[in-house]
Amino acid sequence: MEPGSDYLVMASYLPLKRISSTVRFFRGVSAIRKQLAGADGLVGYTLRARPLARDYWTLSVWTDQASLGAFVRTPPHIRLMTSLKPFMGPTKFVTWTIPAADGRPSLAAALERLASG
Repeated sequence: MEPGSDYLVMASYLPLKRISSTVRFFRGVSAIRKQLAGADGLVGYTLRARPLARDYWTLSVWTDQASLGAFVRTPPHIRLMTSLKPFMGPTKFVTWTIPAADGRPSLAAALERLASG
C-alpha cells in the first residue's frame, strides 16, 4: 500500500442454501482466483470458507471503486454471480475506505462490519 493513499475495502457474506451447491461454488472460486491474479487495482484478497455450514466470506482491498466495479462486471465473476444466484441465501456486502497508514484490514474487522450492517 502506498503511503498517503486511500483504498477501498469490500467484504461480503455469501451463504449457500444447500450443501450440494458447494462443488459449484468452489469451481467458481477457482476461476475467480485466476481472474483476481490479473485484476487491475487489486491490492489483496482472502476467502474464509465454512463449507459444512454453507457460509463464505470474502475480503478484498482495491485502489478505487472503478477497479472493483470493473472486476465485478467482467467474466468469470459476472457469470458466477448470475449462475449462483438461485443457490444463494441472503448475501451481504459492505465497503469502506481506509488510509494506507492503517495497513491491511483484518478479516475480524470485516466480519464485525458485516454483522453491524
